[in-house]
Amino acid sequence: MGIDAKRKSGYINSMLNDDLLAQILNKVDQEEGRKSFSEVCKQWLTVERLSRTSLRVCRPMFPLELLTKFPNLVDFRTTRELTKKRKRRNKQAWFYPPTDTRLEFIAKTCPKLETYMASFYETRHVQSGGHLGTEGLRALAIGCPKLSRLMFQGSKVVGNAGVDALFQSAHNLKSLHLDVNSLISDHAFRAIGSSSISTLELTYCPNVTDVGLGFLANGSISRTLRKLVLERCRGITDTGIQLLVNLRSLEHLELTGFNQVTDIGGVAISTIQTLRELKLSAIWKLSDRTFFALAENCRNLEVLVLHHTGLNAPVTRASIHPFSRHKCLKYLALHGFSNLDKSDLEIVLGCPSLESLVLDKSLIGTFGLMHGNSVGRVVKFESIHNPLLHFIPTVW
Repeated sequence: MGIDAKRKSGYINSMLNDDLLAQILNKVDQEEGRKSFSEVCKQWLTVERLSRTSLRVCRPMFPLELLTKFPNLVDFRTTRELTKKRKRRNKQAWFYPPTDTRLEFIAKTCPKLETYMASFYETRHVQSGGHLGTEGLRALAIGCPKLSRLMFQGSKVVGNAGVDALFQSAHNLKSLHLDVNSLISDHAFRAIGSSSISTLELTYCPNVTDVGLGFLANGSISRTLRKLVLERCRGITDTGIQLLVNLRSLEHLELTGFNQVTDIGGVAISTIQTLRELKLSAIWKLSDRTFFALAENCRNLEVLVLHHTGLNAPVTRASIHPFSRHKCLKYLALHGFSNLDKSDLEIVLGCPSLESLVLDKSLIGTFGLMHGNSVGRVVKFESIHNPLLHFIPTVW
């Protein structure tokens, strides 16, 4: 019985060559399905590895040599330090080569890489320039010529010199994401400003100030940047926000957690004529003046999310009324507007282009019984903690 089963298996494998198996595997989109596929036999395991284009590593003791099994990786993300296993006298010991060496190995092993993410939170034994040094980052940029998206998470992952090295060598880079970084400062923005990337996301970067935004506004990036996300960058004030007017291609802007931004910056945002999607969250010093300006001046705005704004200078109900005359607005989300009543919503619903009006789920008891089929289709209730359409956070 066992012999017949083996013969049958061998016959099936002889009929299914690697190309055909790869076509079958392309129909499997779930990770568990790919895992089951790879466990059938060695041939299927090899096909799965050769056809795999993305890999996420979370194990702290991932042997770097295993990357040689995945030569066609396009997306590689690691949330732990990669290691290169070498035996010592103590068989339990591990050897950690320099970070530059690890990046050079990745560059040689995965030349088709387009997306690379490094997430390190270890702050001990870090060189002055960060975990990822200039030599390794330069090797990654040169060895992976199609590299277009970089994501760095952690306070000591990469520093100013590393960013300089990247932009000198990564000529196809289009997207840069920096999350919780205490090493990046305005100096790095000189290199970023001279680039042609289209997406820049900064979260919790305390050393970035108005000077850094000046490099964006006056550099070549001012012609190419389409999406800008700034969150909890405490060094940015109205002066820096006003400079964003010079970003001539900016379509998507998210500003979160700025305690030094007032209506001066808010009104400046309204003059960005290319803006189509805007999110303002936890900017406590905004008032009606900003929202009147947005409704009047942002004529191409299609998506607007207002989340807990105007704590120190309260936003009144009248602030949303002017949007009823907007010609392009399709999606409006209001969170933290607890003083609204049904008459306010009826005015806003007069906007001819509006397709969705999203309110906090806690208000469903107040507005859930509004009558009319059109009202039911347009008004939605969602939790403040759920990702909003058009503003889904980066997956780390």
